[in-house]
Amino acid sequence: MGTIEVIPEATKLSVQNNSSVQLLSVKWNGTDFGNINLGESSEMIVSHGEGPIYFSASNGKQYRTQAYVLGKKYEHTKFPFIDNTRIIDVDTKNTGILGDILNVD
Repeated sequence: MGTIEVIPEATKLSVQNNSSVQLLSVKWNGTDFGNINLGESSEMIVSHGEGPIYFSASNGKQYRTQAYVLGKKYEHTKFPFIDNTRIIDVDTKNTGILGDILNVD
């Protein structure tokens, strides 16, 4: 009888943009998710680990999530951005919610 090789599923992260702001140059732990338009998502195979999600906005500033996202080995993690997602301005270290900082109406 032959042997069946079982290949575990890849570690995946989906970043979903359920906010009112376009997310530009989205990155997590060295993986580039590109730009994510309103109502869209980007899914990538990633190395397991944890860290904030970095992104830029149309105002030219760079932000990151206050929460660290955990990518568990061989699991599919989904992170939804909403207008109430807590973010940090990378330069000034000011914190707040995405909708307030980026003046979403």
